[in-house]
Amino acid sequence: MPRIRAARLIHPEHPLHGQAVDIVDRGQGEWTVEAASGAALDAQAGDRDCGQACVFQGWWDLQADFRDPGTERAEGLQQGLQAAATGGFAAVAPVASTSPCRDTPADIQALLHRSAAAVTRALPIAALSEGRKGVQLTEAHALSQAGALGFSDDASIDRPELLRRALEYHTALKAPVFSEAHDPGFQPDGILHEGAVSTRLGLPGLSEEVETVRIRRDLDILRYAGGHLHIPVVTSASGLAAIRAAKEEGLRVTCGTTVHHLCWTDEDLDGFNRDLKLSLPLRSTQDRAALRDAALDGTLDAVVSDHRPRTPEEHDADFMVVAPGIAGIHAVGPALFGALRDHGADEQTALEALGHLLGHGPRQVLGSADVGAAWTFFDPTAALTASPSVAPNTVYTAETQGVQGGIVGVVTPTGSHWNG
Repeated sequence: MPRIRAARLIHPEHPLHGQAVDIVDRGQGEWTVEAASGAALDAQAGDRDCGQACVFQGWWDLQADFRDPGTERAEGLQQGLQAAATGGFAAVAPVASTSPCRDTPADIQALLHRSAAAVTRALPIAALSEGRKGVQLTEAHALSQAGALGFSDDASIDRPELLRRALEYHTALKAPVFSEAHDPGFQPDGILHEGAVSTRLGLPGLSEEVETVRIRRDLDILRYAGGHLHIPVVTSASGLAAIRAAKEEGLRVTCGTTVHHLCWTDEDLDGFNRDLKLSLPLRSTQDRAALRDAALDGTLDAVVSDHRPRTPEEHDADFMVVAPGIAGIHAVGPALFGALRDHGADEQTALEALGHLLGHGPRQVLGSADVGAAWTFFDPTAALTASPSVAPNTVYTAETQGVQGGIVGVVTPTGSHWNG
């Protein structure tokens, strides 16, 4: 029985939390955890010593776009799953906003079939509305039976009645309804956060009200209809305040943000930095501080990669027309750990936050347990290792300011991936 030794288990719900452990291969894709034995490891038998690496419940990413089907040339499913494994992810939820979108049971089954042999498994998210047109709900029951774990148009839900019916109908399925916190009719020409940088660059801005107007509306509908509302990306302090109050009220609302919003601010866009252009914009230093607080106090349920690779034509263009998005799934753990440490969290607190935001929290959002145990190994003392599986248009490298630690590897029921 090959075993993998880690310096610490980061899993507060487990009795061995904080202790040195061995992850033991029991065969047929089953990995169990036990206290590290005093016996020496045998490399010939397949044992591995991960040194100072900590081991976590396998990380999940709830939002990534591998551009498949539709624009596979930007990355593709298999390349994307390989990049996710490089980032230590045991599972990833590809967005449903493909071309064509993922709105039928056959689409869900195809995703599961195509990803079945990969180390990182797919978490199917189905389109909320047919064709993502925001008019007619998809056949939620059939999609759920096919394997869909949540419903999202990867966009805002503009029609209040559609959101109301979705929350009511999906309650029986115990599936979250994703709603993007953005009102496209409010400041429709905005490109980046409304503030000093947008003024200096002479570009139309997007104020926090673009987000909070939609969040407050959606929370009002949730209060009326019931169900489970998930806001996948919150960017502002005021948006967090509204969600925090709703949680205290007892509403079933969960939320996340991207690792980008925890690392950078609108000041980093100065000089028309096209690498950091996002559809949901980077905001002020104060907003970033509020997001980091929320990552540490439990208000945030998940941090996502929002991995969105671009073709050369989409990337190599003027700031005004460049397609938004960052391909950074390989470095979410080190970037998130660095952001929390930069915010003043001690190492143990930052590691436990990683475990919640990338492990326990995403599972709670989807209401889903592992199909077989999976484990992610992260060394807070190591450097981020480059990998050829990562899409080229990324700003997360070993030299990126704020990146701390490195992914050692991941083991899942379908196999393992090791870096370095």
